[in-house]
Amino acid sequence: MNILENLAFTDERPSVCPIYRSDKMNYFAIGLLHDQILKKHTANVTSLLTVLKGEVEFFINGETLHLKEFDTYEIPVQIEHEVKGVKEKNIFTIVQEK
Repeated sequence: MNILENLAFTDERPSVCPIYRSDKMNYFAIGLLHDQILKKHTANVTSLLTVLKGEVEFFINGETLHLKEFDTYEIPVQIEHEVKGVKEKNIFTIVQEK
């Protein structure tokens, strides 16, 4: 599977591409266009974000983290956060333990 080919970038909303799901983990990719926002939400399980392409701004606890290609970030459980695309096309993956 090619993640880039399976992300349908649109102006209306972030693109999500499921990669792998089992009873122990969930692995998916998210695509954001420039200035597109993945709205505020919380993670119910341990999650690891990895930027594959572009850059994102990650907003959490009043801070802005600037994550570039190949950066990783462990998203705290039950802490509200938001993500914004910086470049023209931005892709990051999320791995969640269940």
